[in-house]
Amino acid sequence: MAFLPLRAQWTADTEINTTVATSATGDMQSVGTSDGRTWVAFWHDVPAPKYYEMRLQLLDQSGHRVFGDEGMVLDDQVPMSSFTTTWSITVDRQDNVYVGFNGTDGGNPVIVHKVAPDGTQLWGNAGINPGTGFDVKVLPLSNGEVMIGWLPGSKGVLQKVSADGIPQWASAVTIEPLVSTHRTSAGEMAELSNGDVMVILHDRGGFSPSSLPYAQRYTGAGAALWATPVALTTTYFTSFNRRYALQQDGDTLYFGYSGALGIQPHGFLQRIDPDGTLPWGPDGSDFSTQTTSFERDVQIAYTPGSEFIWAICEYSDPSQSQVGEYVQKFDKKTGARLLGDLGKAVFPIGEVYISHQGKLQLVNDRPVFLVSNGNSNGVFAKDLLVVYLDENGGFVWPEHTRQASNNPDGIKSRIQLNAPFEGRIVAAWAEDRPDSAAIRPYAQRIDIDIACVPPTAGFGYTISDLTATFTNIAIGVDSIAWDFGDGTQGLGADIIHEYAIEGNYTVCEYVFNECGVDTFCRDLVLVTNAVVSLEENYQLQLSPNPSQDHCILSIDMPLAAHVAYRLFSASGRNIFERSAFMGAGKQSIFMETKNLPTGNYFLVVTVNGKSATLPLIR
Repeated sequence: MAFLPLRAQWTADTEINTTVATSATGDMQSVGTSDGRTWVAFWHDVPAPKYYEMRLQLLDQSGHRVFGDEGMVLDDQVPMSSFTTTWSITVDRQDNVYVGFNGTDGGNPVIVHKVAPDGTQLWGNAGINPGTGFDVKVLPLSNGEVMIGWLPGSKGVLQKVSADGIPQWASAVTIEPLVSTHRTSAGEMAELSNGDVMVILHDRGGFSPSSLPYAQRYTGAGAALWATPVALTTTYFTSFNRRYALQQDGDTLYFGYSGALGIQPHGFLQRIDPDGTLPWGPDGSDFSTQTTSFERDVQIAYTPGSEFIWAICEYSDPSQSQVGEYVQKFDKKTGARLLGDLGKAVFPIGEVYISHQGKLQLVNDRPVFLVSNGNSNGVFAKDLLVVYLDENGGFVWPEHTRQASNNPDGIKSRIQLNAPFEGRIVAAWAEDRPDSAAIRPYAQRIDIDIACVPPTAGFGYTISDLTATFTNIAIGVDSIAWDFGDGTQGLGADIIHEYAIEGNYTVCEYVFNECGVDTFCRDLVLVTNAVVSLEENYQLQLSPNPSQDHCILSIDMPLAAHVAYRLFSASGRNIFERSAFMGAGKQSIFMETKNLPTGNYFLVVTVNGKSATLPLIR
C-alpha cells in the first residue's frame, strides 16, 4: 500500500517557502494562535479607483491554506487611496483574529474586523466603525470585550466595545497632552487583573522623534486613574508612530524602547508597577552603558514564571554604515544586566549588515529571532536566518544560524516572527520575487527545539445501509491511510466507503508523521445488506463526550448479561478494567473522569463475546 501526505504545505526548501496566498500584496501582518496556527492579513492590490482590499488567510499547523489559494476577502468596501497606513492584528483567547485599520480615502474611517477560525466574520462583512482617524490598535479583554485606540486628529482616543462590537462608553475617551500645544496618541495596551487597562501613550511636541512615552491606567468605565500620566523616560525621545515591545508579568509591565538623546539612540528596559511606580528609575535599565554606538529597535520577550527579561538590540557605528546585533538579559526584579554592562555581541558591528528582523521570541526561555544576512541592503532583506541562543547568550546550534528563507533574488519586507508552539515557530513576510511578477505573502515553519512524538491512531464511524463514514480522531498526524478489510484501501482524514456484500470486516487506520507510525483497527459485521455492530445492537453511547468530571455509558440490553468494559489511553496504557451484571432494558454505567489528563481515550465494551471500541475525549 502506498501512502501519501495530507496536502502538507510546509516545505523544507527555504528558497521556495510556503506561499500564504497567490494574491498580490505590498503590506501584510501575521499573528500566531494558541494551538500553532497562523493568521495572515494583507492588503491585496486591485486596480484604481479601489486600489486595495483587505484579505485574510489562516494556515493550519501543517501549513494548509484554510481559506483557499487567494485568501478570503475581509473588506473590499473600505474607501482606499493609493497608499495604506499603520494598522494592527491580534488574537483573543478563543483565537479569533482582530484586524484594525483605516481607510485612506472617504474621511479615513476606522474599521475593526473580528473573525473566527472557521472564517465567520463575527462583526459582519463591514466590521465595526468606531470613528475616523489613523494608527488603529486593538486589545482583546478577558471578558470578551475589546479596547480600541486610534488617532482622529491631534489627540488619541480610546473606546471599549462589547464582544458583539457595540460601544460601551457614550463617547470615546480623549488622551489629553501634558502640554496644551502637544499632540497625543495611544500606543501599546495591557489588561490588568481587575479589568483596568494600562495604556502606553505618546506625548509629542513636533515631528518624530519628539515624543516622550507615558503610562496611564484606565478603569473599565474609561476613567484615568492617575491625575498625571507616569513618564517612562524624561530624557530620551521616541517615535510616536512606531510599535514598541511590551511584556506583562501579572500586573507588572516591561517596556522596551530606543530613545534619542540628540541624534544618538539608546536602548532601555523600563519596569512599570501596577501603582505607576518605576522601581528602576526615570529612564529604566540601560541596555548597555557604552556611549559610542547607536542602539536601535529594542525587542524584549518574557516567559511566564521566568526570573528574566530577554532583549535584543541593533547596534551601529555613528555613521550607521556598519551594523551588528547584541543581546541582553535582565533580572526582572532588580533590572540588573546579566550579560555584562556592554551587552553580549551576537554579531559584532561590521560591514556585513546583520541585524534582527521582527520580534524577539523565546523557546525554553531562550532567545529566538530572525536576522537579515549580509547581502541585504539595510532596508530590505534578501536572506533570513534564524538564531537560537542559550541561557548565556551563546549560540545553541554549532552552525550558529539556520536558513528561514534564502531566495537569491527576492526582496523581503513586513517581516514577522510569531510566538512559538511546541518548539516550532512561524515566520511570515511579503516578498518580491522576479518569477512571481508581484509581491506575495510567504511563510516558513522553523523547528527550533522539539521532542519528536509519534502519532496516535484512532477513529469512529457511522453507518447507513452499506455505506460507512469513518471519522479520524488521531493525534499528531501528517498522513493517513485506510484498509477497509475488503481488499480496498483509501487515503485521507475523514473518509466514506461503500461495501459490496455482507460479511465480517476489520477496518484499520494507519497514521504517520516524521517521528513514527501507529495503527488502530475496529471490527465491522455486515448482515443482510446493513453494516451492524455492537454499538448499534446495544445502542452504546458515551455522554458527555468530551467529558469533564464524569462520563456515562448508556446500553440497551436485549437480555440480561455480564458487561465488561476497559478504558485505555491513546498510547495503549490501561486505565481501568471492570465488569458488571446488567438486567434487560436500558442501563447506564457511571465513570469518573476528572482525574484523567486531557487527551483521547478508548473504551472497549464486551457483551456475550462481542466487543466495541468507543472513543472518549477528556
